[in-house]
Amino acid sequence: MNRRASAGAKNQRTSAGTRNRWASAGARNRRASADTRNRRAAERGAGTVLVLGIIGVVLALAAGVAILGAAQNGRGAAQSAADLGALAGATALGGGLDACSTVAAAVARNGAEATTCEVAAAGVVRVEVRRPVALPGRWSFLGAARADARAGPRPPEAGEGLPVPGTAMPRHVAGRAAEAGNYRNGRIPSHLLCDVSFAAGQRLRCDAAVAIERLNVAFRAAFGRDLAVRDSYRSYEAQVAVAASKGALAAPPGTSNHGWGRAVDLSGGIQYFGTAEHRWMVANAGVHGWNHPEWAGPGGSKPEAWHWEYGTAG
Repeated sequence: MNRRASAGAKNQRTSAGTRNRWASAGARNRRASADTRNRRAAERGAGTVLVLGIIGVVLALAAGVAILGAAQNGRGAAQSAADLGALAGATALGGGLDACSTVAAAVARNGAEATTCEVAAAGVVRVEVRRPVALPGRWSFLGAARADARAGPRPPEAGEGLPVPGTAMPRHVAGRAAEAGNYRNGRIPSHLLCDVSFAAGQRLRCDAAVAIERLNVAFRAAFGRDLAVRDSYRSYEAQVAVAASKGALAAPPGTSNHGWGRAVDLSGGIQYFGTAEHRWMVANAGVHGWNHPEWAGPGGSKPEAWHWEYGTAG
């Protein structure tokens, strides 16, 4: 019996040891599984943080590009307003009119505010402008672009044909006009067009806008009133609408000089052949770069007394 009791005790100890080993192995497996789950959770968390970080960087870059684009466009528009204001002021001064009131009106028509207007003894008009720029969110406090310009008389150089006597076409305006030429007829972006200060809602290629401002000063000196501009730049869609209403009398859409921003239709007496206003235009518009095309003359293929073009052959 003692041997059997001893064998039973050994078996019990063996079974207990086995159970302990299994329990220990199970605990190790559970710990290993828990560690694996923790590592996977940590990896998922790190992956989520990384993805969120990448998204944040992309959004920040997109916002930065948008801000830079808005700032650049605002700066360009402010510079155009300053250039046009200075030129309008210098031309008004040459015609015996008040330079700074002309500057203020021209700058305001182009969405800016004239903060400084100075007239030097030599007849040079200096202008500083401020133009609001819409920037997003916390960058809105930076939403103003500033620019300055000056214009005044200069003698023509030997062999040079000035587009307008007395003042030079600013390099910035000429550059914007050249850039507008990169676009199709009727598809010129708004920021490459300039407002006509004395004719609400009318826009032209910027060099044509400068030229008509000068022409208007001379016209006002002769008649005591501004040129009456009833049409100017025409988008492609507007050309389609005109062609639909006028048929063969209108240029085919995509070919009109209105679509290049260098044609105007005038009224106020100019729309009739033989009036004092029309005769004055025939005699004086060419000095400022504007002409009445031959086809639109009294004996032309489509007589239109009101139609005038900038920078084209007669």
